[in-house]
Order: sequence, then structure tokens, then C-alpha cells
Amino acid sequence: MKLSITKYIILFLFLPLATTLIGQGNGKIVGTILSDVDEKLIGVNVALENTTKGTTTDLDGKFVIDNLAPGKYTLVFSSVGFEKNKRTVTVDAGETKQVTLNLKPSMTVLSEIAISGGALDPRNRTITVNEITQNEIQTLNVDQPIRLVEQIPGVDLSAYNQGGVADQFSIRGFGGAGHEGQAGAQIDGVSLNEAEGHSDGYADLNILIPLNIQKVKVYKGPSSVLFGRFAEGGTLAFESRKGGNYQNVSLAGGSFNTLNAQFAIGKELEVGKKKRKLTTNLAYQFFQTDGYAANSDNIRGNVTGRVAYNLTNKTDIALTLRGHSSEWDASGYISEERVNDHQLRNTQEINAENDGGAKQFYSERLDINHTFNKNLRLLVFGYAVQQEFTRWAKFGTQVGGQTERYNTRSVYASGASLNGRHMLGKIGVDWIAGGEFYSETTDRQRWESSNRVRGNQILDRKFGVQTVSSYAKGEFDVSPYFRPSIGVRYDQYFGSYTNNDPGQTPFTNDMSNLSNVSPKVGFRSTLIEGFDLRSSVSQGFTLPNSALKYNPGVNVNPVTLWQYEVGLGYTALSWLDVDVAGYILNTSNEIMENPPGSGDLVNVGATTRRGIESEAVIKPLPGLNIRGTFAVTETEVTTNPEETMIGKSVTNVPQTIGTFDISYAMKNGVGARYRLRDVGPYFTNGDNTGTYEGYTVSHVTLFYNFNQFTSNQGRIFVEVRNVFNEIYSETVFGDPGSQIFTPAPTRNVMVGINYNF
Repeated sequence: MKLSITKYIILFLFLPLATTLIGQGNGKIVGTILSDVDEKLIGVNVALENTTKGTTTDLDGKFVIDNLAPGKYTLVFSSVGFEKNKRTVTVDAGETKQVTLNLKPSMTVLSEIAISGGALDPRNRTITVNEITQNEIQTLNVDQPIRLVEQIPGVDLSAYNQGGVADQFSIRGFGGAGHEGQAGAQIDGVSLNEAEGHSDGYADLNILIPLNIQKVKVYKGPSSVLFGRFAEGGTLAFESRKGGNYQNVSLAGGSFNTLNAQFAIGKELEVGKKKRKLTTNLAYQFFQTDGYAANSDNIRGNVTGRVAYNLTNKTDIALTLRGHSSEWDASGYISEERVNDHQLRNTQEINAENDGGAKQFYSERLDINHTFNKNLRLLVFGYAVQQEFTRWAKFGTQVGGQTERYNTRSVYASGASLNGRHMLGKIGVDWIAGGEFYSETTDRQRWESSNRVRGNQILDRKFGVQTVSSYAKGEFDVSPYFRPSIGVRYDQYFGSYTNNDPGQTPFTNDMSNLSNVSPKVGFRSTLIEGFDLRSSVSQGFTLPNSALKYNPGVNVNPVTLWQYEVGLGYTALSWLDVDVAGYILNTSNEIMENPPGSGDLVNVGATTRRGIESEAVIKPLPGLNIRGTFAVTETEVTTNPEETMIGKSVTNVPQTIGTFDISYAMKNGVGARYRLRDVGPYFTNGDNTGTYEGYTVSHVTLFYNFNQFTSNQGRIFVEVRNVFNEIYSETVFGDPGSQIFTPAPTRNVMVGINYNF
């Protein structure tokens, strides 16, 4: 699977140089977009009317459109929640035209909303939602979208480094997020959690294209009415790019013969006599690597396309298609002795086998949306998913034990939501109300295997799950000092389970009618301008793992969770943003899979999680950005059938997580970035006798921005990852003396270019 990438890198490095030479003598427009209270507005669409040129504002609310021939241009500014605005400017040869504009908030414009909940005003948000914008994503040079969670306060990535296997992460004290189902994951409302796949709630983000991600919203805990079963620790809500005129290319390559090539294009056209709006978005990714360890080749391809058309002035329709194909080898897990040996840590265990896998994923989504009036918009959707997943896996380092796991999965879902903004007397109300139907069928089979040679079949099961959900939420702008919100979600589950395991008498069990009502309440208060207090109480739930919920002889009531949260944000100064949140999260009972994916279930019992998450962003000088996060998490088992477990901590949850990120770009575009991540100790087994001390790792990036301080036009970069060659593992589990590890990569280098035409 080796591929020479030098010639591709050279080609892309010289491409912007040629473009720059051609554009000498042309002018450019630079500007800053602010709210009506001078807050920086991120992600505002900036387009040149009657052209294909455009961009979006960065983290400082700034934008740049360059290489403009002398002439008069009309800039069009638009962003959900703000009134559209225009500004006409004249650009002379070689001139840099400066534009500063304040956008007024809009309580009436809903026509651009494409995702349920878009009518809710972030300024009235009573829960903690961390966001990563497109501009930030494009500066992170990530190979895998899951790496984006490392930017979120209190979230730790427990990467398995097993090729195309979904990685696990820790969020709000839930260490099995992404693999066991302790966190939700969606792309434009399409659920990525597999109800009965590789592991309950397993969510693979490898199907996403980083260059095509517009925004990531991370909802902390079971706080939002938009998400149900898998939102224990929180939900990752990805939004893809929609509309706009752009052409973006990203190419990176380096150590371990790694190549990551991405392309994204968006076009907006007016068609027909009535000049109806037609928008298209297309993105593609090819990724391949030989891997840093033996037997860890990985190749995958992703493609996604979206076509949207305005049927009338009030009704639009959109079709989104997504495809993914991947194959990989996996080096397996290794012992502590091997992971600490520089010569052996990148080799396989003596008894290792040829682990690996393959995946095919396809999804189709149709949206039909209608704007009744300036205060009310209806979103209607339906989507389908088809998936095949094969994995050869071995847990442990002893002789034998590999299995072949093969799952097929199909999903059909539909739903609708009303998104509104109205006045209740003198009180402004933002609200949503909706319902969803979800049906998933999974065939799960397993065989004994040796080096991918299939042996005896040991498992043959079929699962069917149907969910009916409804939700509603309102946010009330009573006064700056008191802005309450109230919401509720209802989920009802049906399903059946058929067991055809070899050597057993086949049987079928029906799921009991499981249901749950989840209330959510909170308030927000602006004590003084730029100083906001928020508080919320929310209930969530989860279902028992795997076949347990189909067993009529087992108590299968949903596990309930209650989260109590308070947060404080400070944004009064243009150069300083600070946010702190504290929470308590209680569960009624937990049954966990340990190790994840093994099929071994452990009754953890009732638990309590407490934590504090903090983030500060400082921008004291133009081009200088400093960001730090720190989180402390405590977990405790409060009740358990085994008294010796009471008072123990939950496994795989770091006690502390800290990050430090500083970048500086000079006016000529040359800059550097240093990122440090510190993950504290955690327990690796249920009785807390096994521990891992954590790690500290650093990354350094040197870059050249084509647009001086910002990377809007693109950048060339050289990134050294694990610059101090730290020996560490991102995943450790097991008992003392038999712990198994997945070592993280040694020092490695990536070179690349991002360019926006």
C-alpha cells in the first residue's frame, strides 16, 4: 500500500505561488464583522454579489477576499440569527480596502435554518455547548475527525490506534464514549451511533471529511432535548458545509508514508425564468498510511454531495448522499514491557495475529423545508443508512483468541420539527417542537479465527430496534437578568431479538415497551454586559446493553441520569474570553462493557460524577492567540451489589485534563504554533487496583499564511507531532500485571498545504 507523495506535495506547494504572481497588481477587501454590541461574529458568510468569490469570518470576526481586479463590488453578509446586509466598495489597483460592519440580530429570519434547533439563540443558551468552527478546523491539520474532540474542555481521546476501528473518548466522566455508546454522534441529524452494531452506541467518525465540516457543537451531558438514548456524557453534533461559493484543497503527507488529500467545492446558481436558487456542495477525501507500528496499514475514501433547490420562495428541498469505504490492518494490543521499550513498542506481540478489518457505509438524506412566515419554519427529513463492517480482533497477549466479527446494518428514519420565534406579550420566545421515527436492523455474526482464517461460528444474532421520539423546548427572553428555558423529550422503544447461535435452540425475545420522559430546565442571566451566568437541570437515560433489554427475566427499566450544572462566561473584553462550568451527574445504575468491544459486561451500579471545566482565550496582540483549558473529574460508585465496589472510581476517566495552545502569525504571514496536552492518571479496572499515570505530549507547527494574520486564503505548514518523542499510550485497560496498551505514535512530521481558491 506504499505510495510516493513527494511529487504531489511539490505540485501543490507551487500552485499558490503561481496564483500570487498572476494576481500582482490586483486589490483586496479585508474587514471585521461585529454584532450590534461589538462582539466578534464567527462564520459569517461574505460573498461578492454576481460572482463565485466568497469566504467566512474567522475566530476574530475577520475576513479577506483578495486577487480582485480594480472595480466596484457589492459585498453580501449573511448569518443565521442576523439580518442580511450589503456593502458596496470600490477597489483600486493594488489597494487594500478596509470594511467594518455591525450586523443586527434578527428575530424573524428563519429561512436559512437547515438543522433542527437553529431558531434557538445561542445568547440565551442555558446549557454548556462547546463549538469548533470551520476556520479552526482548517488550522488543526487533523487526519481523523475524532481528533477534534481534543479541543473541547474536559474531553480526552482514548485512541485505540487499530486502523478503522472507532476510537473511544472520555466526556463528563463517561470513559466509554464513542465505543460503548456513552455519547451521541450525528452528522446533519443522521445518527452515527449503532444501536446494536459492534458495540451498543458504537460511533465511527472516519466516514466524515474534515474539510467539509462547517461546525462541531459538543453538547455536554444529557442536556439537550434534541438527543436521546446515547447522550449520557454528551453529544457531538457535526454540521457539513451548505451553500456558499468556494473551492478548497488540502493536501498533507509525511511520516509513515501518510497521505491525506481533500477537496471541497460549493456553488450557488440561479436557474430558470424565476431565478430559483440552486446550491451544490461536493467533497472528497483519500487517506492512506502505512502506520507507525507493524501491520497497521490503513486506506479509506470518503465522498459526500449535497444538492439543494428552492422550489418556491418559501419551500426548499435538498438531497445529501454520503459514501465511505475502508480497509485496514491492526497491530493489536501489547504488554507494558513492550510499550516502554523503544525498540519493541512499534512491533507486535509474539502471539499477535493479523488483526484488521473493512467497512462500507452509505447514507441518503432528503430534506423538504417550508417557511410559513417570517416567524415559523418547518423542517421535514427522511434518511437511510446501509453498512457492512468486518473486524478481526484479539484482546490480550496470550496464544489464540482472535475472532472475526461481521455486522450488517440498515437504518430508516424520518421526522419533522417546527422552529419558531414569537413574542408572548413583551417577552421574546425562541422555540422548537418535533418528532422522529427511527428503525434499525442489525445482523451480528462471529467466528473463531486464526490470522483471518475463519473457524467455527460462535454467534449468529439479529436485532431490530424502533424508536418513536418527540421533543419541545422554549427559551424566554424575559429580561437580561432572567432568561429561562424549559424543555421535555419523550422516547418509546420497541424491538425484537433472534438468537441463532450454533449449538443452541433458536429463540426470539421481544423488547418490553421501554419509555422515558426527560425534562430539561434552566436559566441564563446577564449580570453585567459580557458577564453571563447559566444554570440547568436535565434528565437523560440509556438502555441496558445488548441482549439484556430483550430478556423478559431481567429488570430492563431505562437507566436514568440527572445532571445539575452551573456555568459562568465572560466576554466583555475584545481580547479575552473565559468560561467555567461545574456539574454533578448522577446515574441510577450502569452496566458497562469492559474492555469495550469484548462483549464482557460489568454491573457498575449507581454512580456520581462531579467536575469543573474551564477555558480561557487571550488575544493580546494582532496575530497572537493563547488558549488554555483545564478540567477536573471525580467519579464514584455509590451503590453496587458487591459492597467492595462502593466508593470506587469508574474506569478509563482521567482525573485531570489540561491543554495549552499558543500561536503567533506575523504581518508577513509567517507564524508558529505550539500545542501541549496533559492527561492525568486514571484507573484501568473496576476494583481500582490497576492505574495508568497519564502523559504529556507536545506538537509544533510552522506555517505561512497567504493572508497575513489569518488562514482564510490558505497556508503552507510543517507540523512536528510528539515533538519530544514521548512514550505514552492513549488507551490502557486491564488488571495489574496483565494490562494491555495501544502505544501512541513516536515523533513524526507532516507537511502540507490548505488553499482556498
